[in-house]
Amino acid sequence: MRHIAAMAATVVLILVSGLACGEVGDAQASTASPTLERPAHFMLAGAAPSIDALIDRLLAALEKNDVDGLHRLRLNEDEYRTFLLPGSAQPGHAARVYDETTSKFAWERVNTNSVYAAAGIIRGYGGHKYKVKEVKYLKGRADYAWYTAYKTVSLTLEDESGTEGELVLGSIADIDGQFKFISLLGNR
Repeated sequence: MRHIAAMAATVVLILVSGLACGEVGDAQASTASPTLERPAHFMLAGAAPSIDALIDRLLAALEKNDVDGLHRLRLNEDEYRTFLLPGSAQPGHAARVYDETTSKFAWERVNTNSVYAAAGIIRGYGGHKYKVKEVKYLKGRADYAWYTAYKTVSLTLEDESGTEGELVLGSIADIDGQFKFISLLGNR
């Protein structure tokens, strides 16, 4: 009986291990349902109208040491769980359906990682005025059923003294021309 429980725990770990990295690109759905349809237009709270505008908001939050401002730049729990997770299927495939436990686990993992990342970002970059020298997407661009992701954003920043540094962040989601970070933790 103990072997069966251990094997079941291993299977669960394997199924949700794709969620552990904080992004949804590798996550696996528990079941697929052709009845889950993409909303015609999903409104994001406080989304930026472009990647440039999102980065401008990021720089403003850094200058003000505004950790809450950083969190407003990323998807909230409802946006993540009701739109991003289901829409993370490959283009042309049915939406992914997650049970409550898996969906909640995925959000809590992304949220926790982002909370710690935001604190580190403010510690390392807060209180300075920056200019963006270069923007790169270290893992490229990926199209999903309901959105596009610009994966692992790398910003080369120059502060007011001319010192340059690289800030690596999580991916950016483009949902109907609305832009928010999926998470603040960049995976190299």
